[in-house]
Amino acid sequence: MVADGAKARLFESLGPRERWELIHEWDDAAARTPARELGGAPPVRGRNIASGGRYAVDVKSEHDKAETSFIHECTKFLNSALVDKSFDQLVLAAPPGALGEFRKRLSSDIISNFIGVFDKDLTNMPDQELFEYFKERLVRW
Repeated sequence: MVADGAKARLFESLGPRERWELIHEWDDAAARTPARELGGAPPVRGRNIASGGRYAVDVKSEHDKAETSFIHECTKFLNSALVDKSFDQLVLAAPPGALGEFRKRLSSDIISNFIGVFDKDLTNMPDQELFEYFKERLVRW
């Protein structure tokens, strides 16, 4: 699976030299929309009464909520696919922030089936280049 917070592609292969087949693709327009266009309230600001110091409460933006929801949808699919025994090994490539969300939401059984984890955004790479990229970097297949 190659994913970020708004787009993901899931490929299937029967071995390291076998051709890849795209079996599922996700795309979420809301998660891809810049935060400034989604709106939302500015952070709550205030002043501490005792010390007089200022503070701001950081609230998740609509963009962050959309990305989290998107990743939840992808992980729900993967978790059910594991139960259905649709795969026995998984490679996941995602940028660091999205990768952390994936790890939080994936079952421990899926995490134990990882044969490769890459903290890179490879979602814009063509399929054939992805195949070559992973073929060179996967130690265990």
